[in-house]
Amino acid sequence: MSRTTSESKDEMNNHVWINAWYDPLATVTAMSQCMMFCDINGDGDYKLVAATSGKNPLESKKTKQTHRLRVYKGTGIISENILLEEPVAIASYYTDYQSPKRPMILVASTNKLFLYKNLQPFFKFCIPSKKIDEKEAEIWQFLSEGKYDSKTAFSELARLRDLNAALSPRSYELLSLTSNDDIRQFIDSRKNTPIDFPNIITCLSILPKDREGEDAIGCPVIGTESGIVFILSPSGSQIIKAVQLPSAPVKLCIAGNLDNDYRIAAACRNGNVYTIKNGEVSGVVIELESHPVTMVRIDKTFVIGLMNSTIHCFNTRGKKQYSIYLPAPIKDMEVLDMRGQRSVKCVMVALENKELRIYNGKSLVNTINLYEHVVGLKYGTYGSEVNSLMISYRSGGLDFKVISRKASLESKTKSGPPPEQEEPLDLPTKTFLYLEQTKREVDYSSEMHNAFQKDLARVRLNTARAYVKILTDGQGPLSYTSGSSIRLVANVQGLGPKFKVNIEVQNTGKKPISNLFIIFAYDEDIYSLEDDARRLNLPSLLPGPLYRFSKMVNMLDPSIAPDTLRLFVCSKEGTSPVITAVVNMPMAEMVELM
Repeated sequence: MSRTTSESKDEMNNHVWINAWYDPLATVTAMSQCMMFCDINGDGDYKLVAATSGKNPLESKKTKQTHRLRVYKGTGIISENILLEEPVAIASYYTDYQSPKRPMILVASTNKLFLYKNLQPFFKFCIPSKKIDEKEAEIWQFLSEGKYDSKTAFSELARLRDLNAALSPRSYELLSLTSNDDIRQFIDSRKNTPIDFPNIITCLSILPKDREGEDAIGCPVIGTESGIVFILSPSGSQIIKAVQLPSAPVKLCIAGNLDNDYRIAAACRNGNVYTIKNGEVSGVVIELESHPVTMVRIDKTFVIGLMNSTIHCFNTRGKKQYSIYLPAPIKDMEVLDMRGQRSVKCVMVALENKELRIYNGKSLVNTINLYEHVVGLKYGTYGSEVNSLMISYRSGGLDFKVISRKASLESKTKSGPPPEQEEPLDLPTKTFLYLEQTKREVDYSSEMHNAFQKDLARVRLNTARAYVKILTDGQGPLSYTSGSSIRLVANVQGLGPKFKVNIEVQNTGKKPISNLFIIFAYDEDIYSLEDDARRLNLPSLLPGPLYRFSKMVNMLDPSIAPDTLRLFVCSKEGTSPVITAVVNMPMAEMVELM
């Protein structure tokens, strides 16, 4: 039975994909953001456009130009343009509604945006540089004027870095050097050149201007290393909107259009997903337990793949819909928008173990094994085939697959309760003992209920008495004597090995209280107090005001396990503590000093 099931499953998997073309020597090392399907000539014949980077292993070592913009038709290259800088992402959109409609191709590299029209360079847009910190600019100015030597400048830049100041790449490169000769040589070669802080592009997408659709006029949306998201005009020559995010975005998902209403979901490097609604950062923040690998949009939901081999699905309001746990790390994700007689939207996931999975919602509908490790996935129309998938491998190979027209990607699982819930349970046979017990419960139901309520009340009373006894004996984490009107709160501040214990005392009664003091109890082998003062005298406590005190506690050996610190508020007239608090001391953090 299991063999028949596995054979039917393999047959189903083989009928979903058709292997159309595989070229292991294509030398295309392009991630998903550097591949796209585009109708370049406006004739309905879609081509594959790929921006490649890195050294081509099949070319001569003397080759200087290594970055290219390639256009594929069928199984061959029909065009190739040399790129001046390494590509970050590519995209295509339309700038007008004239016929024939030929798209504009964007290539993002470092802090520049190159626009190609008819596969020819058309325009270059430079992202505005970020403002240099005034103190950093002053340091480099003093270096050029000879007022600072290399040692002084290095220490001043290190101080700014420790203060979390946003430094330029030049300063960070200088601070990464360790040798004094290297530092001196670096400063001498750059101190007389103007300092610059370029806004490096991290991601690229297209926002429709007046309506949604593949043939709509678009506006480029650019995410930068400084956390600013720029929305450009359709011509790509001016900035329409600039939005500052708390962190650098790595992936953008867009819904809506610029003239009416739009939302931009940005997955950032700090592990959060922020939403930009109509040019303003909304309060919807998705906090992830791990850093995002990629993010795709399906209708009104966002599917996010994380570095901990997990997929989460959220709606536009940030509410989690479901989670999927995978057996291997995620390499890339892509939306499978199947068109034709069977219209369905799924998520394709490429894993580190060379698997390509298709999920319809949270249901796994297809799994195949690929030839090599995946770098990028791109789904769309290639030629005249609307359901095409292009796979870029780590070794530089290209794999082209087509979805079979007989493929069924609907979820096999049924929604609602399981079918076992509708099946009635088998009732046991009625024995003579069962009949006697039933008759006894009917005859003595009132007596049995009263006995149960009496036993329950007795258990509650004994529990309350034991709890009050623990508190009044001073053995609980926050204990007090009978009739006490003192409130005591203690917390720990600091990373260690020196901690600061903040103490708050309040008189909740109606009369002033005096002659109180606090006694500290701790393990002398682990902790020590400042001035070895175990006693802290309290002033007269008036009703209502909050009195704050602090005490420094030093951990003698940070490598051992932490212990507790007990605080006893005592009265000179009493024999037992008025109130007791137990503070759980944290583990001392090992901080490496620069």
